[in-house]
Order: sequence, then structure tokens, then C-alpha cells
Amino acid sequence: MVDMEMEIVRNYGFQVKGMLPYKGAYIINTDRGRMRLKKVPMSAGRIRFVHAAKEHLYNNGFGNLDRYCCTLDGEPYININGQNYAVSDFPEGEECCFDSTENIIKAARTLAHMHRASRGFKSPEGCLPRNDLGKLPFYFNKRMEDIKKMRKAAGKCRTKFDWMFIKHGDYFFHLAKKTVEQLKESRYPQLVDTCRKEGLFCHHDFTYHNIVIGSGGLILINFENCCFELKIYDLANFIRRKMRRCNWKADQAKLIIEEYGSVEPLSHDELYVLKLMLQYPQKFWRVANMYYNSRRVWSERLFASRMDEVISEIEF
Repeated sequence: MVDMEMEIVRNYGFQVKGMLPYKGAYIINTDRGRMRLKKVPMSAGRIRFVHAAKEHLYNNGFGNLDRYCCTLDGEPYININGQNYAVSDFPEGEECCFDSTENIIKAARTLAHMHRASRGFKSPEGCLPRNDLGKLPFYFNKRMEDIKKMRKAAGKCRTKFDWMFIKHGDYFFHLAKKTVEQLKESRYPQLVDTCRKEGLFCHHDFTYHNIVIGSGGLILINFENCCFELKIYDLANFIRRKMRRCNWKADQAKLIIEEYGSVEPLSHDELYVLKLMLQYPQKFWRVANMYYNSRRVWSERLFASRMDEVISEIEF
């Protein structure tokens, strides 16, 4: 801890009056106020990209975010014992609750303002940008093929999870196939071209634990996954998170879309591709992929419980 404090003082030039662990990071009390020190398992180029993206938002009028503090050498990170760390503003407030209609409205508008402010961003030299534009067909196709392969694996075993997969796998496979075909017929390529020209980027992890309710409004934090991508990616992620908390009540999705659209309008083509993103059986693939193709960190019982949650959503 003492070494970390010394590195912060040496690299940033401010006085450290103490550090406390906080949600996988550290809260630093300094002569410039409270700040957050967080390990960022990314390359220097990638950290510079995230920093540049956040500074672009800030300079375009979107100030409700956790800006990185730069070192005396102008870098948005420091290296301590071979690990990269970033010091950022500490967002004072409470975690956003998606059960509140008021918070949902504020979150939808905040997301729209962020996307609007992101326009015109160009990755500076020395950065390692992440670009997911145009990759949706690849991901949809690959995961559809994964489901097909996992059906064969399920047929060779006889656990409760296998039986659940065998019983419902065809439904989700055909839903994935249908979505792939509909995406081919959509204007997705044109949306990608437009987004690429506009230089718009996404937060790419827009969920309640990355939104803080502060005294001055909502604050977006943890931009480490931000990348060039269609704005409806963030919107689909937001809607999906909310809908799973309200039994997929359509009026809640309608509210989010309307509030978002009051700030950042959505075209018919964007709404259609948004529907396809929500339609694709992403959660089914993710749970099954963790079971069949990843190191199993959950118990058999917990995997079955997660699959049961997925199956229960068929009705909705």
C-alpha cells in the first residue's frame, strides 16, 4: 500500500492522505479531493483510447463521467509492479436502480446524450482503438453454429442440463437462424456505414452498476469496454436488462425507446435491427457455452437454474 501511495505522489504530484479498498478498487483521499485508483488490465494504447473517448465526450458537453487523471507526463495511467492502474474522479452517489421509472427515464436520456456527444470522435495517434462495427452478422452466425455443435454434445450426456438443452435447443437454434436471415435482409450495412462516417461510439457496458446517481444527475463510469459500434447496441443491452426485471412488459421497452428518442432520434431501420438484437437467443447461447465450452465455475445445480431462467422467457 505504501509503495502505491508513493507511486501516485511521484506520478501525479498530489498529496495522498490515505487509501481504502472499494469495490475492487481503492478510494484515495488527496489534497485535490477523493479519487479512485483502479487496476485496468489493458494495454497502454487501449487505455489511451478510452481516455481520448472520455475526453471527447467531456469536450462535447457530456461531463457526467469518470474522467481519468493524467500523470505529470500526460499519460492516463501508471504502471505499478507490472500492472496498469488509472486514477479517475470518484463518482459520489448511489448505484442506479432499474426498478425505478424515474431512474429508467433519466438513464435513457443520459445514454442518448452520451451517444450524441460521441459523434465526430477520431482515435488519436498512440491509441489502440476497438471497432465492433459490422461484426454483428459474424457473431450471430458463429453462435448459431455453436448451438448446433452443443446439441451434439448434449446428446452424448445425461445430466439435467443436457435434458433441458435437448428439449428446448431446437427452438433457440431456429430462432437464431431466423434472426440471422432477417439481419441479412435488413439495412444493417447501411447503418454501419453511417455510424462509421459519424464517428459515433458506445459505452458497451451500459447497466445499472455503471450508472451512479449523483447530486448533479446520472454519472456514467467504467468506460473500459467502449468501442465504435451502433448506438442501438447500448440501447438493446439497456432494454434487455430492464425487461428481465419486469417480466418483459412491452410498455417498459416503449418508455425507454421514447425517452431515448426524445434526445437522439431512432430511424425505422435502427428500430428493426434493435428488434433483431433483442430477438437473438444471446442468453441461451451464453449459458450453454459456459456449460459446454468453458471451465465450469458454477455447480451443476446453478447451471440448471440459469437455463431454467432462459427457458421461462420463451413465453415472453
